[in-house]
Amino acid sequence: MKSIHLAGSASLLLASLPAAGAQEAAPAPGASFLPPVRLMAGEEFLGAKRRYPSPALFDVDGDGHADLVVADLSGRPTVALGVAGEPQGFGPETALRDADGEKLDFNNW
Repeated sequence: MKSIHLAGSASLLLASLPAAGAQEAAPAPGASFLPPVRLMAGEEFLGAKRRYPSPALFDVDGDGHADLVVADLSGRPTVALGVAGEPQGFGPETALRDADGEKLDFNNW
């Protein structure tokens, strides 16, 4: 497991799931999913114009609101900070930076 220390008090933990022995929870009888909803990040759709955007909720800035961290095939993660009082409200995506202010880039390509 690798810990990336971000500006402020939050840390993002990257881990892999075990390949063997993982169990899936069975859905409750009669359970169903609601229709999908496209999330907005500011005035744009979250992950627009990106290859295979993969969002995860995490309180990046430690303000008690869920933020969306988005990784994609290129290896350049972004964050859309949560907006107080709006459960599905997020600000525009910006580059995720390390404690020194440098953009994170995992150089996937």
